[in-house]
Amino acid sequence: MKVSLFKLALLTSLAAACPINAHATFPQNEFSLDVTVTTSEHSRDSNSVTTNLRVSGHTLVYEETYHGAHANRQKPVKKEYKLTNDDLDRLIGLLQDKSLLTTKTISKSSEEKGLTRDFELSIASKLAGKEGVISIKAPRTAIEVKSDPLYQGSIFLIAELYRIINRTDPDVTFSDLID
Repeated sequence: MKVSLFKLALLTSLAAACPINAHATFPQNEFSLDVTVTTSEHSRDSNSVTTNLRVSGHTLVYEETYHGAHANRQKPVKKEYKLTNDDLDRLIGLLQDKSLLTTKTISKSSEEKGLTRDFELSIASKLAGKEGVISIKAPRTAIEVKSDPLYQGSIFLIAELYRIINRTDPDVTFSDLID
């Protein structure tokens, strides 16, 4: 299910309403971010889609690749977007305010038999010499994960990355990870 423009705007508005401290104390060249989201279906026609959002310097690189059944029908996508200093400050602020510059894992397994739909989300970040790695892996039906602050913060960060992308490319969308 695609996230509607309204939902994306709502998430971005909520993120904008969150207080963000001044982050100018960290040089932006000491900041990197790598977000990978893989959604998969395990069935007779197993397939997956991997989206990578990588921030390096003043550039956001968006890549999407397809694997498994019917993958040859989709061409890989790679696009680059320029980031402003405000964009970088906002991303750094979200990492700090949502406690995402840490190393934590959430892992839920599926109890379903047969067809399963899963997602994997990883966020690798580096800021001023501190590194963090967040990993979340769960079935797309794991509704209890939605209330976890680590998951919520991760989604806020992803929504901000898509807000930046949508300034110039409104057709790039983010799908809900949990149904």
